[in-house]
Amino acid sequence: MDEKNQLFKKGERAAIVSAAVLLAFSLLKGAVSVISGSVALLADSIHSFADVFSSIAVWAGLKLVQKKPTERFPYGYYKAETLALLIVAVTIVVSGVLMLKEAVDKLFEPSVVLFPSVVLAVAAFSGLASYVLGRYKKNVGNLIGSQSLVSEGQHSMVDVYTSLVVFAGVLFASLGYSVAEVLAGLAIGLYVLKVGLWFGKDAVLVLMDACLSPQKAREMKEIAGGARGVRGVHDLRLHKSGPVSFGEMHIEVQEDVPLEKAHEISDEIEEKIRQRFKDIESIIIHVEPAPKEKIKVGIPIVEDRGLESMNSMHFGNVPFFAFIEVERGQIANVYVKTNKAAGLTRKKGIDAAKLLVNEKVDVVLAGGMGEGPFHLLRDNLVQVYILQQGVEVRVVIQLLENNKLEKMTVPFEKNETDDR
Repeated sequence: MDEKNQLFKKGERAAIVSAAVLLAFSLLKGAVSVISGSVALLADSIHSFADVFSSIAVWAGLKLVQKKPTERFPYGYYKAETLALLIVAVTIVVSGVLMLKEAVDKLFEPSVVLFPSVVLAVAAFSGLASYVLGRYKKNVGNLIGSQSLVSEGQHSMVDVYTSLVVFAGVLFASLGYSVAEVLAGLAIGLYVLKVGLWFGKDAVLVLMDACLSPQKAREMKEIAGGARGVRGVHDLRLHKSGPVSFGEMHIEVQEDVPLEKAHEISDEIEEKIRQRFKDIESIIIHVEPAPKEKIKVGIPIVEDRGLESMNSMHFGNVPFFAFIEVERGQIANVYVKTNKAAGLTRKKGIDAAKLLVNEKVDVVLAGGMGEGPFHLLRDNLVQVYILQQGVEVRVVIQLLENNKLEKMTVPFEKNETDDR
């Protein structure tokens, strides 16, 4: 048995325990309400009896979600749990309506509550037991990601308040305010009706594949957008199916990224999303080429003269790097940074390449470079093109835009042994 099914088994046990406890309490409250004539306790007993069927529905849903996907149900049976939630909601609504009907009938024919001390004791004990049962179901539901079991737990916490209302109503009725007990029954019925409609709305939204967590979708988009080599993220879709979630998104990478590297990027994103959100059952990532509207180019230069700077054939030893942002074929921004790696005694090329990667360049133009910096740039999806000596930065950009430069496919050095 895998870990997920073991968790669902815990949910099954919680639902069975809940059904047994609720059945016992519904019978107890029903018997006492008949003997005492308490409409509030009768309403509460109807509520508890309806909850028995809710717990059975949750148990059935959790049982079904453990079935493996089939050809007919390729996404599994996870929505069976949501159907169970819908049944829970309908049952709650029906019980609320029955409570209201009983309370309205008694409003016009008030009766005296017999044995009030017994009714008060049952209400108090029921409230305490509902609190313990509610905490238990909510904890298990959160552990296994079961919305129906969490809702059942929340509903049991509602039972705590209904028991308090019963207690207060019967207490006031015993003091001579008989209408208070009927009003307590009305209050319980209205509140239970509201809870049932609330749960039903959640169930319907899940069945309609609505995105119930926009914040989760935004976080997933941020995770994907922060991955190395991703230029954009769009068409992110996320929907809940019972205790799990399914998602898909489109990511944009540069056109010439090898297929193997594109798979690495998507696998990395998927792993990070699964680590952040444990309920993700599947996330489909579509990789597509990014439109070349904006690129950032790094060029080794001899001195800082902006677009009039002359390129250098060195890489690790070069004193400066010019960074040019090109948007839709036009130069949008130019700035220069000092190459601190030039003062090192070894691994100058590696540190120079790290500078370029940190500046998030898309293209590097160089006369040559060693194997280390070349692979570091390529691993970070930076394209490398070969430059000729003595060319202005402005001209270099024109050559790049007109596809006049040759792409560097293997590393080589121009008489420079310290560019590795």
